[in-house]
Amino acid sequence: MAAAVDLEDAFGAVYGEAKPEGYPTARPILFRAHARSAAALRVVATDCHSLAWDCSLSVSDLDDLRDDVGIGGSWADFLDYLKSSLSSGEVKLLFAADQLRKSTGSDGAKLVVTKAKGLPRITISLHSVTGAATSDVIAEFSLALYGAYRTARELVSKEQEQMSQLMGSLSTEREKNEIMQKQLESLSFLDKRKATKPKLLADQVPSVSAVTLGSDQVTAPVQQQISVPSPSKAPPAKVTKRVAPASRRARVRGALLQDNEDEDDN
Repeated sequence: MAAAVDLEDAFGAVYGEAKPEGYPTARPILFRAHARSAAALRVVATDCHSLAWDCSLSVSDLDDLRDDVGIGGSWADFLDYLKSSLSSGEVKLLFAADQLRKSTGSDGAKLVVTKAKGLPRITISLHSVTGAATSDVIAEFSLALYGAYRTARELVSKEQEQMSQLMGSLSTEREKNEIMQKQLESLSFLDKRKATKPKLLADQVPSVSAVTLGSDQVTAPVQQQISVPSPSKAPPAKVTKRVAPASRRARVRGALLQDNEDEDDN
């Protein structure tokens, strides 16, 4: 079952810092655990100056490590536990007791990983790298670390670009919502205005008498009805000129005509 799992896909690579114990070091110790191939795992620890340790773990070695740790479950579960322990757990680099009398790194060391208090501890034995191989291991480690940094930076850049696009889309949607909100408010104002107009017109119309009228009768406002004077206040009668009788008026006209004829004869 272990051989069916591809370590490159299941494990990948993990970087971190290992705290040295048993002998002080002038520089921090960094480590890298990565799948060297589909069936081998490599662990490297170095101060990126002059010290380096490494080891290669085959599938058989990982099976033995799994038995020593006592992790149950599937093979994939063990790889996940190992990776998460190296990523987020406490990692220490322990030196042998006799190394305190020698130069650091002259012998091997142990990488001790504890995911959390009370959980199984993983111990990986590392071999000291000496001679010209030390520079090669440090150079390979440095280049791999730079590659991981560049990949992480590209991922962050893509996430920032996506975030910028999302913020732009969000801003556009907010503007659209504001425009729609203003349109709704204007429509609501017009509806309220139309609803108040009939009420205002009804208040301005004068009241009409509620008496039922016939078809030939027209009602008029109370203010416009003509008041009828009471009998007690009847207006005084006008004095008319008396006209003379017709017989008298004829005599007068005859006299005038006669006088005119006499004058003509004279």
